[in-house]
Amino acid sequence: MPYTSEGRFAERGEERFAERFADLSLRERDVLRLIAKGLSNHEIAQRLFISPHTVKNHVSRIYQKLGVDDRTKVAIWAVRLGLVSLEAEEPEETGPG
Repeated sequence: MPYTSEGRFAERGEERFAERFADLSLRERDVLRLIAKGLSNHEIAQRLFISPHTVKNHVSRIYQKLGVDDRTKVAIWAVRLGLVSLEAEEPEETGPG
C-alpha cells in the first residue's frame, strides 16, 4: 500500500496524542477509559468512588492535556491507541435488583 501524506498526517497525530496521553495522571487515564466506554460523569463518579464534581475536573484536564474539546474525540483516540476495545463487555453485576 502506498504511503500517502494522509497516512503520515494520521501517524503524526497519533504520535502527538500518545505523547500527550503520557502526561495524564493515572486517575485521568482511568476517567479517559471510562469516557471512551460511554459512561457519564455520574456513572464514572460511582465507579471510581469520587464526586461528580471531581470527575468534571478530571475531564476538563483531560481535554486540556490532549487538546480535544469533546468526549467523542477522547473516545476515538482512546480506541485508536488501543486503550479500550470495541468488543462487547459482560455487564457488571450491581447487586440485588
